[in-house]
Amino acid sequence: MAAPQHVPFVTVEDEDDWVVSFALGPRGADRLTLVRTPHLEFMLRPEQRGVSVGAEAGQRPALLVAVQWGHKCVDVVSTAKRYSLDISKVDNTTRNAALRLLGKMNFDQRFQLAGF
Repeated sequence: MAAPQHVPFVTVEDEDDWVVSFALGPRGADRLTLVRTPHLEFMLRPEQRGVSVGAEAGQRPALLVAVQWGHKCVDVVSTAKRYSLDISKVDNTTRNAALRLLGKMNFDQRFQLAGF
């Protein structure tokens, strides 16, 4: 597996949409974003429900399969790709908020979530 991608910061939004977005690269110019919109899921077929994983502009989002959350690294597995992220520079408060929101996103056990 390739070396983990550097994550300078993480954005967490717990409103109508639930969002955990990892900034990628030294300046955070690119993003790996996990999104769940539970209030709209009733309009989707059951196999389309869950957390969307989007990383590249113009690419259809994949669905989240698993997250392995460690002290310094996070592995994100989607139906399309696996990501290894170095979160060692992200502050503990933000890390904890992101992990809590991932737990909330997983209310129906649609993905595997493991972490400290």
